[in-house]
Amino acid sequence: MDVSAVLADMEDRVIDEVVATLTQRDQGRQSPLPDGRRREVRQLFRLVLRCAHAGRAKPIIRPSEQIAAHSYAAGIDLAEVQESFTVLAEVLWRRLAGALAGEQLVRVLGLLTAITGAGKDAMARTYVALAVRDRSGERPADEPAAAAAGSGDRPESIVQADVVGRVGIITLADRDKRNAIGAEMASRVIAALQSLQARQVRAIVLRAAPGMDVWSAGHDIGELPPGQRDPLGYDDPLEELIRAVRTFPAPVVAMVHGTVWGGALDLVLSCDLAIGDETASFAITPANLGLPYNMTGLLHFQGRLPINVIKEMFFTAAPIDARKAREWLLINHLVPWDRLETFTMELAATMATKSPLAIAVIKEQLRVLSDYQPIAAQVYERVQGLRRQAYDSSDYVEGLEAFAQKRQPIFRGA
Repeated sequence: MDVSAVLADMEDRVIDEVVATLTQRDQGRQSPLPDGRRREVRQLFRLVLRCAHAGRAKPIIRPSEQIAAHSYAAGIDLAEVQESFTVLAEVLWRRLAGALAGEQLVRVLGLLTAITGAGKDAMARTYVALAVRDRSGERPADEPAAAAAGSGDRPESIVQADVVGRVGIITLADRDKRNAIGAEMASRVIAALQSLQARQVRAIVLRAAPGMDVWSAGHDIGELPPGQRDPLGYDDPLEELIRAVRTFPAPVVAMVHGTVWGGALDLVLSCDLAIGDETASFAITPANLGLPYNMTGLLHFQGRLPINVIKEMFFTAAPIDARKAREWLLINHLVPWDRLETFTMELAATMATKSPLAIAVIKEQLRVLSDYQPIAAQVYERVQGLRRQAYDSSDYVEGLEAFAQKRQPIFRGA
């Protein structure tokens, strides 16, 4: 069955449903008139149709950038522009699920997810580029001042949540702090997980914002205690976030473009799957700080990696590249950068078609089997005593100070 023909046949019905949904959501806020909204949705639909006919997402990128530039100049919020894409994807998902079946349905939904995701990413990149340009006061000489004015400074949320079909997307977008995970970042991701669970998504993709070359710089070092207290206690924000990911009742897939540092690697390994491209690299760096990693975190690594690999990574704190990460099974798949999003979204869309109840209970059983390892009370107390010596030491203080001063630490073993 020709998918583009199926889409073309349902064009008017899809557009009617999308416009009705958007009109209902627009109540109480200043939004385009119905005729303008219909033209906008039809334009987006035909872009999706063109991509479906081509069998790839690339044709949607340039038109999406142009739509975003016009919307930015008109002072329209990015979320409002992307909402049309989101609702269109949801409507198409439902209608295609009723028209197709089997492997064809999985393939088409994966393509649809990739197309709409590429369009929204192109819009986001355009908004960010224009906002950065405006803050710097630069604009092309032939561009009207009114178009450059747009809507002024648009602080991008440090965590963004979206839904495409039945796949939730959580984007880490704290560019200023390179997605370092502190209390605010962790609480927002946890809130996004809770929101997406309420919307009954069947898979989550956790990613960095487009254009970032650091997936996450790891634990926000500025929020670590200066000593005399366990820096990775049960109530640490990163620990809370990792528990939320591990107990989320649907697959969580880390989509990794760029570098992953320190505790962010613990987060990636706590996701159910990880997909990376050739830019991905991974390093676990507590030895650079004199920070004694906790037993829970080490258990996360032990559940995924051979003990000799864990030791090399922790003892050297050296980054490993994407090829070695695939060889050592830190990531499930290594794909080219221009296929990363399409591949990841297709994989997530495939999982979203499976039984959510079966997946939820299988994930929980695997978590219980891997998390709960018996240990004698006296052994645990001895290890905690050793950890206490480390985080009460001058080495730990030196590690934090050296990091803040951007210099190499001098550890004395005391």
